[in-house]
Amino acid sequence: MKLYVIGFTKKGTTLAKKICEKMDDANCFSMKCQEEGITMVSSLKNWTEKAFQKADGIVFVGACGIAVRAIAPFLKEKFCDPAVVVVDEKGSFVISLLSGHVGKANMLTNKIAQKINATAVITTATDINNIFAVDVWIKQKGFLYLKKEEAKKMMKWISAALLDKKIVGFDTIFEYDALPKGIQAKKEGEIGISLSIYHEKKKFEKTLFLIAPIVHIGIGCKKNISSQAVEEAVFWILKKENIPIEAVEALSTIDLKKNEKGILYFCEKYQKPLHTFSAEELSKAEGNFTASDFVKQTTGVDNVCERAAICSCDYGKLLLPKKVYNGVTIALAMKKMTISF
Repeated sequence: MKLYVIGFTKKGTTLAKKICEKMDDANCFSMKCQEEGITMVSSLKNWTEKAFQKADGIVFVGACGIAVRAIAPFLKEKFCDPAVVVVDEKGSFVISLLSGHVGKANMLTNKIAQKINATAVITTATDINNIFAVDVWIKQKGFLYLKKEEAKKMMKWISAALLDKKIVGFDTIFEYDALPKGIQAKKEGEIGISLSIYHEKKKFEKTLFLIAPIVHIGIGCKKNISSQAVEEAVFWILKKENIPIEAVEALSTIDLKKNEKGILYFCEKYQKPLHTFSAEELSKAEGNFTASDFVKQTTGVDNVCERAAICSCDYGKLLLPKKVYNGVTIALAMKKMTISF
C-alpha cells in the first residue's frame, strides 16, 4: 500500500517521519520542514491532487479540517478514492476519514495506531456494530460484479438490512465456511447475495450478483489461427455455458502455441494471462480426457485443451470437455474454492 504522509508543523512533521519509518512504502512530506527523507510541499492543493493519483493511502498529520478542505475537490466515490487518515500531531488519535472499507482506511488506521501507540477512531456503522462488511469481503476475496451501479446500491441495502438485524440470504455454487451473523443460506427472499461463475439469474427480490473469476480456458488450434476465430470460439462456448468473460481468470495451452498470434491477441485484448505447459507437464494431469491419436502425434500429448485447463487451474474441476469451433478446440475448468468470511 503506497502511502503519502504529510505534516504541517515541525511537531507534526516529526510524527509524519516516524509514521513513514514504521510503514512500508511510505513517502514523507512537509509544509514546514525540509530535511533528508522529507519532501517540502509549497501547494497543498497540488500535493493532494498528486496524492489522489499516485497513492493508495494519504495520511494528514494535523487537524481534520485541513484534511477535509484539502481532499474535497478531488473526491469521486468510495470505489476509487484512496484511503484518507488523519493523525493529530500529538499522536493520540488516528482517525479513519475516507474510504474506510474499500480503500482500506480502517485497516490503515488500526495499523498506524498500533505502530505509534495511539487510539484508532473508526466510525463506519458496520465496524462499530461488529457487522459483516460486504464491500470489504468482496475486495478481499477478489470477487467481481457486472453491473457496478446496481451492485453499489445492493451493497448499501445489504449493510442497512444487517444493521436493522434483518436476515440477508446467501446462495452459492461453492462450498463455504460458517456464515457471518445475519447471513443465512437461502435461495429466495427479500434480499441476498448470489455468488457463482454464471450470468445472473433471478434469486432474491434484491440480489447482489457476484462473480468468482476462477474459470480457466484450455485452448488448442490450427497453426496461424486468426484472432477473430479465437475470439468467436471463446465467446461461443462462454455464451453456451452462460459464463461471462469476467469469470475467466486465464487461458492456457501447450508451449508449442505460446507464440500463436491469434491467442496472444485475444489475451491482450481481454487482459487475460496465457499459461503454457510442455507436453510432459500436460501428460501428468490426471483425469478422463478426450484422447486423440492425431493430437498426440502432432504435439506429444493426447489432448491439449482439457489437460491445459486442468493444469492452469491448479488441478481443479473440468467443467466442460473439449469442444471444437472453426479450427479451435476449447475446454473449461474451474479452480477448487471454499468460501470463507
